[in-house]
Order: sequence, then structure tokens, then C-alpha cells
Amino acid sequence: MQTVWDSIQLAAPHRPHRPIARGVIAGFVGLVVLVTSSCSPADSALARVEGRAEQETELSPCEVAYQGAQHDQAAFDTAISSVQRSQASRSASEHWIAVAANCTGRFAEGSMNSALALYALSRIEGTSPFSDAIAAVPSDAIAGSHLSSSEASAIALAEDRAGFGIEVLAARSGASSDSLRLSDNHKALAQSLVSLHPETSDPREKVYAVQQLLAHPATITDSVTGLSTTTSGQIEMDTARAIVEAMTVTKSSSENDTDGDDASASASSSSSSSTSTSTSTSASSSNRNAEDSIQALTVAARITASRAATAFALGFPAFRAAVLTPARS
Repeated sequence: MQTVWDSIQLAAPHRPHRPIARGVIAGFVGLVVLVTSSCSPADSALARVEGRAEQETELSPCEVAYQGAQHDQAAFDTAISSVQRSQASRSASEHWIAVAANCTGRFAEGSMNSALALYALSRIEGTSPFSDAIAAVPSDAIAGSHLSSSEASAIALAEDRAGFGIEVLAARSGASSDSLRLSDNHKALAQSLVSLHPETSDPREKVYAVQQLLAHPATITDSVTGLSTTTSGQIEMDTARAIVEAMTVTKSSSENDTDGDDASASASSSSSSSTSTSTSTSASSSNRNAEDSIQALTVAARITASRAATAFALGFPAFRAAVLTPARS
């Protein structure tokens, strides 16, 4: 007869296998529960929407351009070679143009800072500011600029006035080939702008008042900042400011844009004659789509930056406070 002890002894060798079997069964049951729960409607509703996180964190074109410009400035400040400074300046110029075109209320800030970067680049590389100005905006860029008739007219008037002023100074001080080339470039650009909208009356006056030029052929006081500058530099800066104002006025007219920064309003200040002209030609350009508007702002910003950079090369004070400052009362 088998005793109780014998039964215990016979059963003992099998005990170690029972925990393993229980573990396998428990694991299988857990897997089934996990698969079942993962298919529940409640959890499906909480499933990640593909691309949502990326869209919520994606930077806008304005933010990309502005951050790029800040990065370029840091790269310029820490550069240890002229090559690095040159690369940083060239990149900064393009990023600031993108800021002018893509950031609401930052057209003046973007275009003027681009001009400062262009001026720094010309000094580093030893290039001619006159050649740079002439090459800045090719004629085909004007043809595809999508500038409205009011914008084109205002810029054409400013360019024609500048061409006349530079020509008068060149004649008074002895004709300079660079000055005459610059004058011709202003007039040619004005002609291209007028040709954009042949149905619009030609705003150019061809001949303008010369009293200020004759009274101050070498140096003059900038009416906006109160700083002393060369007269030729003043002509170029007034042109840049007139373009800023032309773009700001038409943008405000068509988009009712009231959230622009102070920089745009301040840098758009110019002589009373350019102010009245820009205001009188502020027809709406609301029929232009967003892509065309950005293209127009880009081209206008390049012209502005080119004229302001030339102003710096001719002796206008080349620092931010001089170009992004409120008009004096």
C-alpha cells in the first residue's frame, strides 16, 4: 500500500514545472488582453493623427527667414576669416529680403537690414557699390514682379527723381562715369516700371527742383534723423524710403494692415514730396493673390536694399538707428 509520504515523494519532482506553466498561461492571457484592448474604440479615438505634431511645430516662412537672419548675424559676429564674414553677409542679405516679403509689418526692417548686409559684403569683397546696385534687379525681374500700378508708379517716380538728382550732382562736380551709370540705371528702372502698366499715366516729371542740390552739392542734413550726410547719399536713401512708403501705403490700403511694427512706419518717412505722391497713388492691389504679393514685395525689397546700400557707400551713416528711426518732429 502506498503511504501518504510516498505520495508526497512521487509528486515532488513535478512541482518545479508548475510555476513555469502558470507563467506561460499568464503571459498568453495578457497578450490576448493587450491585443483586444488596443482595438477598442476608445483607444482608436486617441490614436496619433499622422503629421499633426509636425504641422503644429512647423515654422512659418517668416519665422524661418527671421531666425536665419539672426543666425547669420551670430555667424558674422563670431567669424574669424573674411570668407566666413562674406558668407554670413550674403546669407543675411537674402534672409532679410525674405523677412521683408513674408513678415507682416517688417518690410522696412527687412529691406534696410538687407542693405546693411549688402554694404558689409561690398566692403569685405572690395566690390563696387555702383556695379552692385545696377546688377541687383535685372529687367526681367521687374517684368515678372506683379507690382500693382500704384506701386510701380510711386517707385518709378522716386527712381526718376533720383536719376535726375545724381545727374545734376555729377554735372556740377565734374562728370563721373560711376555717377552717370548710376543715374542711367535709375532712369532705366523707372522706364521698366512705367512699362508694367501702359494703361496708367506716366508719373515721371523728368525735371525736378534743384534748389537744395545747388545749395548743398556736397553735404546736407537728413531731415528724418538730423544726421549730416553726403548729398548723393541722401538722394539714394530718400529713394529707398520712398519705395518703402509706396509698398507700405498700398499694403495698408488693400489689407487694412494695422499690426505692423514701428520699424516699418519709421523707415518709410521721407521728404514731403514723396509722401504726398505715395499717398495719392495708393490704389488697392487686393486682386493680387498671396504668391504674387510676396513676389512683388521681394522685388521691391531688392530695389530698396540696393538703393540704401548705395547710399551707405556714398556716405550715408551705415547703422540701424540711422535707417530705422522715427521722423523728427
